[in-house]
Amino acid sequence: MRERMCDRLLVGVAGSVRAVQLPEYLQVLRAEFTEQIKIIATRSASRMIPPRILELYADDRVFVDLWDRSPTVKVPHVNLVEWAEMFLILPATASIIGKAANGIGDDLLSTAVIMARAPVLFAPAMNADMWNSAAVQRNVAQLVRDGNYVVQPSLGLSVTSSQNKVHGVGPGIENLLRQLQHFFLHRLQVAQLSSSSLVAHRALENELSAVSDKG
Repeated sequence: MRERMCDRLLVGVAGSVRAVQLPEYLQVLRAEFTEQIKIIATRSASRMIPPRILELYADDRVFVDLWDRSPTVKVPHVNLVEWAEMFLILPATASIIGKAANGIGDDLLSTAVIMARAPVLFAPAMNADMWNSAAVQRNVAQLVRDGNYVVQPSLGLSVTSSQNKVHGVGPGIENLLRQLQHFFLHRLQVAQLSSSSLVAHRALENELSAVSDKG
């Protein structure tokens, strides 16, 4: 019996300033939620926080480019999503949300999201006005309609200057952990129901076949 709820977590890192806080999130996820972590980062995210730092918390190199390789990963956008039990986008920017909602795959992370067979969990982090914009909310609604899960972010102070204060939204660590656990359990229940339905369907087919043979 495994000690943590999830066995293999794939984390996609987009280029929000919140990416600099990712090591703190990864420590908590490793301690309380998942056994293994692999990471995809956009080029913008890799400017916010060096991949070498993130690799301290991962079980492989950080994958940035479609052509990146490791001993166990030859085609990143295929192999990584096949490996993952769950796929978390943290932080999720307006850009990756828009790409995912509209089926745009122009880098490794967005292509991997399109390739994912299971629902993806998005943890948005951006300026509050951007989050509340009609375009972002339209894209978020599309993600949900497509069967994905979006963590509702909390409001916080992202930038302070002598002129004004700019508020941003992002996922709190405790809230994110609760949402991940809920998402995982929900998917497990759906899988169990699907398995039960398949067994019942096959039993019905066998019964109908037996009746047909008797006829």
